[in-house]
Amino acid sequence: MNLINRSTVTTWIVALLFLPNVQATPVNSGHLEAELISEASSIKPGESLWVAVKQVIKPGWHTYWFNPGDAGAEAKLDWQLPEGFTASEIHWPYPERIPYGPLMNFGYHDEVLLLVQITTPANFDAEEVHLRVKGEWLVCEDICIPEGAELELVLPVTDATPHSVTANAGSFREARQKLPRDIGVTAQYSAGVDRILLEVQMSGLERSRIESVGFFPFGEDVLNYPSPQKLSVINDGFRLALTPGYSFDPLESSLDGVVVVTEKAGEEIQTAFIVRPGRIGVIEDNGITVAVALLFAFLGGMILNLMPCVFPVLSIKVLSLIESTHSDRSAIRMHAFVYALGVMSSFLAIALVLIALRESGEQIGWGFQLQSPLVIGLLIYLFVIIGLNLAGYFEFGTSLMGAGEGLAERSGHSGSFFTGVLAALVAAPCTAPFMGAAIGFALTQSTFTSLAVFASLGLGMALPYFLLCFSQPLLDRMPKPGPWMEILKQVFAFPMFATSVWLIWVLNQQTGANGLLAVLSGLLLIVFAIWLLKHQGAGAGGWVGRLVALILSVIAIGLTGVVVGTNSSASGDPAEAVSTSTSGLAVEPYSRERLEALAVEGPVFVNFSAAWCITCKVNELAALSSDGIRLIFEENNVTYLKADWTNEDPLITKALSEYGRSGVPLYLLYGKGSSRASILPQILTEAIVIEAVEGL
Repeated sequence: MNLINRSTVTTWIVALLFLPNVQATPVNSGHLEAELISEASSIKPGESLWVAVKQVIKPGWHTYWFNPGDAGAEAKLDWQLPEGFTASEIHWPYPERIPYGPLMNFGYHDEVLLLVQITTPANFDAEEVHLRVKGEWLVCEDICIPEGAELELVLPVTDATPHSVTANAGSFREARQKLPRDIGVTAQYSAGVDRILLEVQMSGLERSRIESVGFFPFGEDVLNYPSPQKLSVINDGFRLALTPGYSFDPLESSLDGVVVVTEKAGEEIQTAFIVRPGRIGVIEDNGITVAVALLFAFLGGMILNLMPCVFPVLSIKVLSLIESTHSDRSAIRMHAFVYALGVMSSFLAIALVLIALRESGEQIGWGFQLQSPLVIGLLIYLFVIIGLNLAGYFEFGTSLMGAGEGLAERSGHSGSFFTGVLAALVAAPCTAPFMGAAIGFALTQSTFTSLAVFASLGLGMALPYFLLCFSQPLLDRMPKPGPWMEILKQVFAFPMFATSVWLIWVLNQQTGANGLLAVLSGLLLIVFAIWLLKHQGAGAGGWVGRLVALILSVIAIGLTGVVVGTNSSASGDPAEAVSTSTSGLAVEPYSRERLEALAVEGPVFVNFSAAWCITCKVNELAALSSDGIRLIFEENNVTYLKADWTNEDPLITKALSEYGRSGVPLYLLYGKGSSRASILPQILTEAIVIEAVEGL
């Protein structure tokens, strides 16, 4: 490829001489066929008109977006219009990334419509209007060639309303769906010399549906275009890790642009919207490096030992060490190695899970387990059981907590290992200083770097106990065993109970009363099972007690499954589930019975959606939450039903299959008394919905 810089391209275009080719039919400019087309078949004075320069591009060749990327030039349109007529700027469809060697360009293959809105004067005297435009563009494959054409379109003048549409109307509808929409999505970024973190707020996404997300900035050279754009789904949307370009200034540059999301929902869907992110911070030049991340993780791990979740568990290990200082010191040190192995292997396991989630696009981050009500329920059980043990209500035994004389015996090694595992597990709700920065950095790096950071975190957590066991002076200064140890152990129970209270509150936010009732009932069964074990008798009675306790424990664990798919909005009276959109439009929950009853009375609009569907959310923001939709629905007595497919629902699945769909979004509009609906496009605009309602 003979690389042509922009100044050279401009010179070529200006210097390019070609004969006028004025005709209504397509013009072959060399490597593409251009045509000026109109959506309407006539012009009415005082009304705007949509036209487009249609480019049918030769296979293997491409043209460019208005920000062409590393090389190229945007198309230019020079209009010659009758007096009083004006033409808008080009309404650019979202582009695609076009790699070539080390470069990355933004543009179009195959076919593209460059939409332009023509505004007409209120009064003019003519029977027909000639619209003329001189187009210039750069067409590239291995080489780049400046080309152009002069196009003309003749339209009659009419007073008729509405205008009749041409055969190109379908092409215009498809072209509008490719226009990025400015729907006010909240976005923000932090930036430094070597990286930019762009966050877009759109909660409840499911990464398994998202095939790719691409960001195309409006400003030239603010990004290093060929660098990968690393995607991660976060709690309230998604984040792209970008590489700054040579003209990017963290304090001055704008990062406005277009986000293009490609989803797989039975078929491939692309959604494009404009973001205007605000800067929330500057990453200093001396920001986190691998070495700094390792250090921060190590310090954070050490501080974790003082967290209310972890400190009691580690303290019990120290208390057991006090009881065993008379034992062989080499055995004590071996237990320290095993404990450290338990801690570090647990953190490495967490790292591998996070890496797998990152690669599959799922939500990732420290404490991601707490996003699952099932995990929350199990942690509530665990913290209450540990608290009861520390309070002296019952004893786990030496193999689980590694207490007592088992520390100095080979059979107690499993106790030391699982104490390390338990310490790492109960650290899940805690975030120590330095940890956030280190883990956030780790999750944007390679697998090896991520594992190294988490290993450093585990090493930091294991080190205090490890050093204690290897320090002869510290072991010699350990206090003598006594009754004070039991009192201190009981005090440590209360941080565990406090953590349980917090987790119960979290569970209530996730599941509402039903999920909370299930887990609290399971907790009651577990406490009763512990009571049975404490009071079991000898012989057959003891076996019966242990069997009943086991059954109760299994039932309790089974009850945690109730919280899966349960949410706070799913409970209560369905009549109270009616909500309102941002425009004040009433939205009712979908059911087949409700749909059939409402369809008899008047039109019904059904929105099959899900919290994790990005296209659904964009459509709701762009097309279903405006005052215009509210007014048109009210004027035509349209009832709005929403079928929420966030959690598995066989009835909604069946309804989708009836219209040949296996996923959302799906938009149906039922006329009064109709048993069959019109299917609206998966990419909605306000105009599409209004037109459909007015056409009933």
